[in-house]
Amino acid sequence: MEKEFSVKLENRPGELARMTEVLRKDGVNIRAISTEPKAEVVRVVASDPEKARKSLSETKLQFSERNLLVAKLEDRPGELARISETLAKAGVNIDAAYMLDKDSKHVHMALAVSDENKAKNVLKL
Repeated sequence: MEKEFSVKLENRPGELARMTEVLRKDGVNIRAISTEPKAEVVRVVASDPEKARKSLSETKLQFSERNLLVAKLEDRPGELARISETLAKAGVNIDAAYMLDKDSKHVHMALAVSDENKAKNVLKL
């Protein structure tokens, strides 16, 4: 299981640099990132959630966190559509999706979902 950190930042020059420097100095690698300037939120999947939580807390950055499920998919057209449809049929909403890494055959997708237990069961995770 991975963690997504939603960090509240002002939409102005230097804020992303400030947040990423906090993580860098503590040796936290960013595995995935998404920005939402109008919401003033940066969403981060970090290599070490414990260190990320500590770093963000110590610098008094406002953040929340949530669990992400990780699905290993074949690297071919339609795989994300397949699992999206499977989850939809089960009544599970996908709130966020991140590609964490890939090789020549597989993609690891991290998903924030409305019902973790149901998603785990239907995706057999």
